[in-house]
This record gives sequence, C-alpha cells and structure tokens, in this order.
Amino acid sequence: MLNSTGTQNILVIPVEIKGYTSVCTETTRNNIYKTFFGASSDTGWESLASYYAKSSYGNLLLNGTVSDWYECGYTVKELANLTSSNESYDATWTILENAITWYEKKYNTTCSEFDNDNDGLIDGVWLVYSAPHYDSSTNNYTDEDQQNLMWAYTFSDYSVSSYYNNAASSVKRVGFHYCWASYDFMYEGYGNSKLDAHTYIHETGHLMGLDDYYVASSVKNTVNYAPMGCIDMMDYNIIDHNAYSKFALGWVHPYVVTGSATITLEPSSTTGQCILIPAGDSWNGSAFDEYILMEYYTPTGLNQKDSESNYAGAYPLGFTENGVRIYHVDARMINLTYNNGNTTGSYGDSIVTSTTSSSKYTYTMTAHSNSNDYNVVNRNYRLIQEMDCTNKNNFDTTYDTTNKHVWVADNSTLFQSGDTFTYGAYKKSFPNYWYNNTQTMNNGNKFTASVSFSNMSDSGITVTITA
Repeated sequence: MLNSTGTQNILVIPVEIKGYTSVCTETTRNNIYKTFFGASSDTGWESLASYYAKSSYGNLLLNGTVSDWYECGYTVKELANLTSSNESYDATWTILENAITWYEKKYNTTCSEFDNDNDGLIDGVWLVYSAPHYDSSTNNYTDEDQQNLMWAYTFSDYSVSSYYNNAASSVKRVGFHYCWASYDFMYEGYGNSKLDAHTYIHETGHLMGLDDYYVASSVKNTVNYAPMGCIDMMDYNIIDHNAYSKFALGWVHPYVVTGSATITLEPSSTTGQCILIPAGDSWNGSAFDEYILMEYYTPTGLNQKDSESNYAGAYPLGFTENGVRIYHVDARMINLTYNNGNTTGSYGDSIVTSTTSSSKYTYTMTAHSNSNDYNVVNRNYRLIQEMDCTNKNNFDTTYDTTNKHVWVADNSTLFQSGDTFTYGAYKKSFPNYWYNNTQTMNNGNKFTASVSFSNMSDSGITVTITA
C-alpha cells in the first residue's frame, strides 16, 4: 500500500491493448506524465502530484516514472476471457505481473526505488491502458465482462502475497497494490484541450487505503443511498478530500473537545483545522473510532474549480458558499476470523494478524463501509455520513422520489451562523434512532453536546460547544 506521508515514488506503465495502438504515441505518454506528475498549469485543474501536495498540506509528495508503452499482447476480448483457479483472480493481475517483469528487464532495475518501505512489494503501480473506458462513446465492448474490465479501479494481486517482508532475499520487487484506468480519463473533464486527473486522484486515494464513500454495493431490500451527499473526492470524484480522510491519512490533527469550548475554526482548505467530539468518553485517540467531526468549508483552494463548474459537465457542483460540514464517523476497527468459509468479528482497537492455516486466519479492517454489503457486523452503520442542516434530507436512508435519484448535498446542507446541532434535533440521521428508535450513537453511548455557530466570515467561524 502506498504510504500517505513523505516523498513517495510510484510507477506508471502505459499499457498497449491490441486493437487500440493508434494512441500509443510519445505525445500521449507525455500527457500521462503531465497528468500524474506535472505542475497545476500543465492541466485543467491539478495533476495527481500537485493535488496531493495541496490536499496533504505538503505532507505527501508524489514522484514517479512513466515508462515506455508496454505491449501486453491481448485484445480486450482476450483479456476478459482470462481465467485462473484463484477465486480472487482479475485479468489485470496478468497484465501487472508481465508488465513488471518487462519493466525490470527493459530498464535493468529491481524496482527497489518504488518499494518505499522495503518490504519486497512495489507500493504503488499505475497501469494506464490504451483502450477507451466502457462509458466512452467510442467503445465497442460486447459483453459485461469486457465492460467491467474496461473501467477504473484499484485492486491487489493476492497471488504474490508471499513476498511480504521478503525484501532482504528478493532480488526483484513485485507489484501488489495497483490501479487500472484508461488513458482517456485524462480528457474526460475538459476535452482534449486540457488534461484532467480527477479519476486518477480518486483511485490513488484507494491506493493509500481510502474507501469509496458512494454506495458501490447494497444488500438487496435494504435502505442505503448516498451517505456523503455525493460531494467528496472519494464520492463523486470532486473537490478536496474531507477532514476524516485527511485524519485517517495522517495529514490533520483535530481539536478534540470533551467538555465545553469555544473555537474559531479556520478554513480547512488552507489550515486543515477540524473539530472532533467523541461518542462518549471512550475515544481511542485515533481516526479509527466513532465521533462527530466538523470542518469549515470554503469554495477555495482544491474546492474552487469543482464549485464553479460541474466537472465533466455532468457531476454535482461543489458547495459555492462557506459553511461547516458535520460528519458522523464510525471508523471503528474489527478483528475478523475466517474459519473454513465462516467469518466472525468483534470490535477492537488493536491490529491483529495471525494465521493458523490457509483455512483459518485472523485480520483487522475498518468495520463499516458506506456500502452496506461490505459491513460484517451491522449492515445499517456507515463509515462516514454527512448531516444536512435543513434536516430534510437524510443522505443515508432517504431518496429523492421526485427527481428519481439520490439526494445531493447543496449549500443548504452547510451549517452557518445562527445554526445549531444536537443529537435530538438530528436524531433521524443516526442509525440507532432510524432503525431501532434508540437515541444513542452506534457504540451505545449518548451524544450530549450542543453545538452552535456564529461570526462566520471568509477567515473563520466561531463554534461554541456546550457539554
């Protein structure tokens, strides 16, 4: 996994797909380089590197190499038809493994320069393929397997997991975590006139461990819509990362309030300031617990571009006004035990990894996702959910029946001067009340604080917390 702080090197390999060779030019390769590692001025917004330097407040500096075009030797149809006895197999594993072998031979390297933590695995590989993605008007993919393959996603090659902590004895490094996306995402936002990194930024968030905040998979006959209201880089690929993502990645350190306090909260886009109010008195001191998190949004910095115009002409518009975004975060960890096909789990604050055999092992992960299909303990809990100041839209459980789509957050969602927030006033947005008529947070603790907002300006807003 790519480390989220420090100077990190990633390897980008452009992949030539048979039948789509006309774009495999030096011009396209140079555009890939600018999209990933160029200056902001090289693009229509930000490059991957410039975005993350700004979003992390200088805590993450991405460097890297864009290789020559790698001829994979497969058509789209041939790739989609590849199979393996490994139940987790994805056709892109074959591309990854062959591409790394090709790269090491061609450039006479062991790829140790991309193994930033020296564990034998290349921390981040980007495979940028020459075929159009399946939603493009120029594709001619004939079946669902081809369409699923010709998209943008992040995955891991689990067949090479034996290389963990094996750098000392490994002559060459192998790819493990990697991203796969079409070259034409570079032109999705602004046409051929300006380069666009939105999709690559989103997928690189996964490469560092961030989850999707949209509903990627929902259990049938359950209620689950758009917990974050579609406005986030890990939701609909727009604006800056939110305060929770930055906290989890080690870029911000919230003010933690356990009693009464008055704080002038400055814009998160420039300062990284945010306020954390624990769910009871049991906060474990990390991002991976349950709490209320607040940040002061302004349509500036990385928020500005997507708040002035709809990305790609179709995506939601970012907030155009100042205001506080309030999130209910439940990022508690769970220790899962897999035993002969059965998985059980329990919440815990420590990371556990143990293996008895290939059929029995224990591991730790975050317990909740915004896609309830991925939740092991409770389908109704979300990783991160936005509160709507108007209290008319519960972004988790209500649906816009008039317009036939999920509710999208807008300026009225933000908390501004004169607004207040209490559990009682917004109880319908908390799962334990919505589903169980119980006025507690997910962990069973009561949230008793009252929050009010005043003196809002471009430079900050006063947040008064009463215990």
